[in-house]
Amino acid sequence: MKTIPRSCFRWRDYFLFTIVLVLGVLAALSPTIAEEAKTRAVAAELFGALIKASEASTARLNELESAGTNTVVFTLNSSDDEAKKTIRAAAANAERVGLAFAYWIEVARSPELADRHPEWMASLQTHDEWRRFLPNAPRPKANEVVKTYPWVPILSREPFNAQRERVLKLLADLPTPKLIFLNDLQGAPSACGCGNPLCRWTSDYGKRRTTMPLGDDAAALFVQAIQKASPNAEVIPIWTTECEEHDGHPDGLCAGVGCFNGICWKSYTRQLMPLADRSERLAVLALYKEFQRDIPHYGSAEASWVEFAVKTFKTMPPRHDGTAIPASRIIAIIQAWDVSAEEIEAQREAAMNAGSNGFVEAYDKIEQSWSPKIVRWK
Repeated sequence: MKTIPRSCFRWRDYFLFTIVLVLGVLAALSPTIAEEAKTRAVAAELFGALIKASEASTARLNELESAGTNTVVFTLNSSDDEAKKTIRAAAANAERVGLAFAYWIEVARSPELADRHPEWMASLQTHDEWRRFLPNAPRPKANEVVKTYPWVPILSREPFNAQRERVLKLLADLPTPKLIFLNDLQGAPSACGCGNPLCRWTSDYGKRRTTMPLGDDAAALFVQAIQKASPNAEVIPIWTTECEEHDGHPDGLCAGVGCFNGICWKSYTRQLMPLADRSERLAVLALYKEFQRDIPHYGSAEASWVEFAVKTFKTMPPRHDGTAIPASRIIAIIQAWDVSAEEIEAQREAAMNAGSNGFVEAYDKIEQSWSPKIVRWK
């Protein structure tokens, strides 16, 4: 057989052969492996610090940068000129010390909208277990409903539109950040009536509705709207985990209500999946002391719940007809107010032990409180 001299091959032949070989290997990959590879392609780990813009002096920012922070996050809570002037100065200081900067916006918890449109607030119906914490709260009459002041979730049409415009107004005429965090895109804490601050899958668990409910993709559509208006920043939705099985005990935070095995995680998953399809990274509000998760149930190590919370994104959705979300796509929001330096470090370790994409230390308190308010239903 005549041998073809190597010199007769052209570089183009080698290139085409390589392409064919690579395509063959990719074709052999199962869809599952290919999809897993795709989900691993996320941004570098985030080590952030949430602070008030008024506290963003160069000295404070240098201190954070020296401690390992790579992104400073500023709370946006006012659209007036003075507030925006403060944000601009803070952003300039961040750039001066070499830190990326991001914005943090509280969505559902909005005193401004709650005062203007009390009928848009989430309601407390069906269950009255929340009253064990507020025994003197008034009881509604036939034409009234109890609302969770000042929570105005985006799960209904009217507040969705108003909240979108409010957020866009907060972002207007500000320097472009690297990231925009949107917190509280779910219902209100305790809105099912059990009293557990982690039960927030709903805004109206009852028949007395004062708004037009939207579908399970409300949070995803909201993020999409803000992302469209801010194409040069990554919009990261912040999600709060649901109740846990031990909360259902009579002395637990759900006070005997069958939340865990009921609708809570099912609805949670239906709302989370459209969001996970649209956002490469998500964050989890892992405030272990604020949510009363500093208990031995999660292990002997301090802040073990933070690791547990991150891992629920992988373990819980498949149990409720959803898809697992790997920890590498999750950023943990950890509590840095009213805690010691050792407790902050324990939370950092818990987040990284879970395999998270990093964490944000919240030095500016993330308010989660609510109070009952009577509103006319009809």
